[in-house]
Amino acid sequence: MNKSLRKYKFLLFILSSFLFALVFVTGLKGIDHLSSSDEYCMSCHVHSNTDNEWRISSHHNNKSGVTVHCVDCHLPPKEHMAYWPEKIKAGARDLYSYWCKDMNKINWTEKSTLEKAKHHTFTESCISCHQNLFPLHLSKKGDEAHLYYKNNKADLDCFNCHLGVGHGEKKSHIGNFDFLKSSQTEIKYNKAAEVSDFKNFTEQIPGTSIAFEMIALPIVKELNKSFFIAKTEVTWNEYQAFLRETESEGRTETNTDVDAISGATPPFGDPSQGWGMGNRPAITMSWHAANTYCRWLSQKTGKTYRLPTAAEWEYATGTNENEEFFFGGKTSDYTAKNIVLNLLKKPGGKINNYVIWKENSNGKTGLPEEVLPNKFGIVNLLGNVREFCLDTVRIDRKTEYIIKGGSFKSSVHELLWNFKDHTEHDKWMRTDPQIPKSIWWYSDCNDVGFRVVCEWPQENQNNRIK
Repeated sequence: MNKSLRKYKFLLFILSSFLFALVFVTGLKGIDHLSSSDEYCMSCHVHSNTDNEWRISSHHNNKSGVTVHCVDCHLPPKEHMAYWPEKIKAGARDLYSYWCKDMNKINWTEKSTLEKAKHHTFTESCISCHQNLFPLHLSKKGDEAHLYYKNNKADLDCFNCHLGVGHGEKKSHIGNFDFLKSSQTEIKYNKAAEVSDFKNFTEQIPGTSIAFEMIALPIVKELNKSFFIAKTEVTWNEYQAFLRETESEGRTETNTDVDAISGATPPFGDPSQGWGMGNRPAITMSWHAANTYCRWLSQKTGKTYRLPTAAEWEYATGTNENEEFFFGGKTSDYTAKNIVLNLLKKPGGKINNYVIWKENSNGKTGLPEEVLPNKFGIVNLLGNVREFCLDTVRIDRKTEYIIKGGSFKSSVHELLWNFKDHTEHDKWMRTDPQIPKSIWWYSDCNDVGFRVVCEWPQENQNNRIK
């Protein structure tokens, strides 16, 4: 009797477990189906513009009539083990933002960058839909780009090239030929500025309406020279004057050592990142392009322009060796003391008056007038964009170039006057599928620019009193 009862209880347990599993799986599928609709996602999504951007994108508005849904991109494929953990994480994140955050204070531009997209979009999901990367209608350049991706899967994601494909703006990795096209500009200056005395002057680029300020830095024992340095980084206005005059649409890039200065080939996408140009610092150009700009500017003005050395750059900050910042304070003064304080108040204070960095930049470059100058009258040396220097360094048997200063992405420790970094040429060219790769534009670096130095002739320096 007891044996039969135990057998009955065991069968009842098995049946109950089966029914529970059936109900659980059915319920889970129902919950998944209910919470996977586009309407459900949008009901609590704090970024209200994403639904409109999605509706005009090629993932919704296309010739095939196929609609790609929110979960198709923003979750791994259902057969993946990570599907439910990512679904729970995404739901919790959206609910927290919906209930606890002010959507008007969220920087959506920063949230739309490639670095952020990697946490919200899954390459596995792209491949599950686009299983054939070489369809018949794909262009030759598309074939080359997809072959490049196939051979470099460990370093690339689909959205390196197709960042905006799901939300409106077309950002396919194609040449932006319009960026280099000449446009009619007002010709204001017929000649460059004449400099006879060692004092600040305003340089004029002949044949353009472009002018920029140069700051005179007196001779110092450490450098044994006097020189001029630009008040600001080279702006888009200045750099585009160079691009327009030297545009090289369709030119091969094999012969770069030529007498006539030939300029950049078309960039991919928008080098300005959609932040605007004008007096914002020019970015995404390579060290070679920055150096070529200096050669062009020298030819246009009859002076000797070049990139600064690291020592010249450090002197231009106006910082004493026993100081961390020229405006006072230490890194600890501009760093949140603990997690709770960081949630309540962002670190800042006096540093925000002089530096554009990650805590006040809103994820993009700023204008010169947004900060105060140092004692020499120079702005944005410590932040806004990192800056190329002439100095070289050998890294893994390759020549890289020193870069100084921090950027709009930098933490406080990267803003120190003596902080030193270097270019990462191969890494910054990772997305570029061209063979050979462009020598003019970095495809994967948007926070490096440069400023120029103008040499003061040695014979004039010999007449100066140290």
